[in-house]
Amino acid sequence: MSLIQPERLIAPFSLAEGPPPRRLGPFLRWCLSGALGVLALGALVSAAAGLTEVMTALLLGHVIDAALASGPTFFADNGPMLLGFLAFFLVLRPLVFAASSAATAIVVQPNVLPLVLSRLNRHTLGQAVGFFDNDFAGRIAQKQMQTARAATDVVVESINVVAFALASLIGSAALLGAIDWRIGAVLGVWLVGYFALIRVFLPLIRARSTERAGARAMVTGQVVDTITNIRTVKLFAHAAQEDRATRDAL
Repeated sequence: MSLIQPERLIAPFSLAEGPPPRRLGPFLRWCLSGALGVLALGALVSAAAGLTEVMTALLLGHVIDAALASGPTFFADNGPMLLGFLAFFLVLRPLVFAASSAATAIVVQPNVLPLVLSRLNRHTLGQAVGFFDNDFAGRIAQKQMQTARAATDVVVESINVVAFALASLIGSAALLGAIDWRIGAVLGVWLVGYFALIRVFLPLIRARSTERAGARAMVTGQVVDTITNIRTVKLFAHAAQEDRATRDAL
């Protein structure tokens, strides 16, 4: 029933307490309060899917080892193991991945966006008139949409990628270390290089993304406000000036 009526798991229009904080962590908690338990459950399901991938490699290794050891009597000697292998691949693994996909696509993603956007819009409507006089209406609306989408993307990627990858990584490290500690050491070296690249490039990406979001909001504000006030533009402005202003924003 929860998959048919996902709004029972996350209330997409619930109220937030107080104004949004200025720091990222408290701001995300403000945006997602009331839904954190469901999001944690989705992350656990995604982590289970990651561990399932590690189990896939482990089981395949056992089957190959058993086939090499048994020879022609492989099926007769390993019937129970093969039945468990089939049950894992035909039942358990599809169910775990289906649950992970459903948690994201049915429960989380459709509800987190309206949850965050409704809270931001409610806070924006509470501002003084001067707040709206000093900015483009389209830019304000675009900032709300960008923030809601960004928060939703953070949640979805954290569930789909971070939880899945961490579970896969921990399971793979344990599996490789059990085979040979030197293989596990190679994985450790790769991880150090990977996180070093993230440390170098992430600040650059963050700065560029901030500039891009601001520029896109400005373009949207210019276009939307021109069309919204088209009567005034037609009566008192010049088409060439408006076109030039839009080109400058672009």
